[in-house]
Amino acid sequence: MVSPRAVTATATLLATLAAPGPASTVCGPAAPEVLARAAGMVATRIYASELAGSETRSDQRQVESYAPLLSAVASHDRTAVNAAVTRLVYSHTHAVRLRVISGSTVLADVGGPYVLAPVGGTLRLHGRSIGRYVLSVQDDLGYVKLVTRFLGVPLVMRVGSRGVPVEGLLAPGPPNIPQHGPVTYRHVLYEAFSFSARSFPAGPVRVSLLVPVPGSLSVKSCAAIRSAELARAAQLISRRFKLSPASFASYIKLTRTLTGGLIYIRAGARQLAGSTWPGPSRLPSAGSISYQGRSYRVSSFPAPTSVGRVRVYQLVST
Repeated sequence: MVSPRAVTATATLLATLAAPGPASTVCGPAAPEVLARAAGMVATRIYASELAGSETRSDQRQVESYAPLLSAVASHDRTAVNAAVTRLVYSHTHAVRLRVISGSTVLADVGGPYVLAPVGGTLRLHGRSIGRYVLSVQDDLGYVKLVTRFLGVPLVMRVGSRGVPVEGLLAPGPPNIPQHGPVTYRHVLYEAFSFSARSFPAGPVRVSLLVPVPGSLSVKSCAAIRSAELARAAQLISRRFKLSPASFASYIKLTRTLTGGLIYIRAGARQLAGSTWPGPSRLPSAGSISYQGRSYRVSSFPAPTSVGRVRVYQLVST
């Protein structure tokens, strides 16, 4: 469960990062939705990466080529199928659950009870279809941890009206959460962003982010609100890395995938790493720039690394 202190800290950080814009560009009544949609984009991209990320594709290839599994399915040896599936789940892949089916019969199903983002495929031996499989590389708990660490906002997951019993979720949460829109819970105003995901092996689960809305948000520009929220995500993601020249590329790739922004790491005027090389010749700590024919909103933050303190810049297309 997310603590009230964490909610307050999140609201404070949002207010600090989103500096007021000129009166002519204030976001006004649209501000809460702009904020929630920026956070929601990150959350949905985290989910999408579990469906089509490199780890998922690698696991699918391993399952489809694992000789002990193919041999066991072809011979309808359920004991051998279960042993092969268990080995795959607990040693050879990133899968948190794997189910193998022949016809309408489940031959084996190994893994945790609360699992998200199932993907499936066909098992073939010598070119002949011998069965099917469903696997997932992410359980509900893992997804909740990623969202709360990378966004720092309360999260609710429900199947119908029933909450998913996973640690870290806001419980019990508001009884009614809109797809998008305001909701008050325990005297705190949030803007909801909800989307439909899939539970294992099939079936819907509704994911709802409750994004705290700072009282002064509406006087900021929509571009500043969106940029600040994505920069906050970039900063929270950076804290999950031990930033160093060896990890810069991984951090930049992940942050680019989840926020859509260009990332540059600089020590003074010297670029240490970036989404493009070379990056912009000059970068303000905040503001707007034109780069390669496009307009961007710039946000930045200092970060410790193994080579000293650096500044991380994020450029969000406007």
